[in-house]
Amino acid sequence: MDNYIQFPRYSIYLIPNLLFIDQVNDLLLKNNIKFDSQKLSKYGLHYTVKAPFYLSHLYSEENLIKSFQDYFKSNQNVSYKDKFNILSLKKHKNVFALELNTNDKFNFLCNDIMRYFDLFRKTLNQQETQVDLKRFSNLSSLEMEYYLIWGYPYLFEFNTHHVSIADMSNEIVYNDTIRSLEYSSISLMKQDVVNGNFQTICKIN
Repeated sequence: MDNYIQFPRYSIYLIPNLLFIDQVNDLLLKNNIKFDSQKLSKYGLHYTVKAPFYLSHLYSEENLIKSFQDYFKSNQNVSYKDKFNILSLKKHKNVFALELNTNDKFNFLCNDIMRYFDLFRKTLNQQETQVDLKRFSNLSSLEMEYYLIWGYPYLFEFNTHHVSIADMSNEIVYNDTIRSLEYSSISLMKQDVVNGNFQTICKIN
């Protein structure tokens, strides 16, 4: 399984509306790129709220789904459906990504969800941690600290509001053709096998 510990893996994503998805596909096709043919397509177009994690042995998938539903039932005033402006197309680690504006309310919500569902993340032993860390490179001391606490290094000041659209192996001509993004849902996702697509197992519209 390369640098993965086990399957399934779970994650929480904000999913863009169909207009944005169509605009991205049009942009890619103009650059002779098919989104579904890329390695990153297994994640789909999304913004990561909770990065992929392994489920703790203390909980079942049913527990996770119920908690996901209950979180939004008890927080009915939360909103992620603002219109966000596209700032630029940037190289983000090993992908091209559309960078978006953000606001304190949105950041607070995403960080709150990330923290809340960390309860369900499996705590890796030392050997598993060494394997899992191979997915990352050149982590700073603070990024490593975040990884050890939260299971993922690129959080808080190291996290930007972006949607990845293409692998770095491609070249993209971008002329500000996509101006904004709105999210249609927040989804609990599941990946059953290595290189398998993340599939929605529960979503809140």
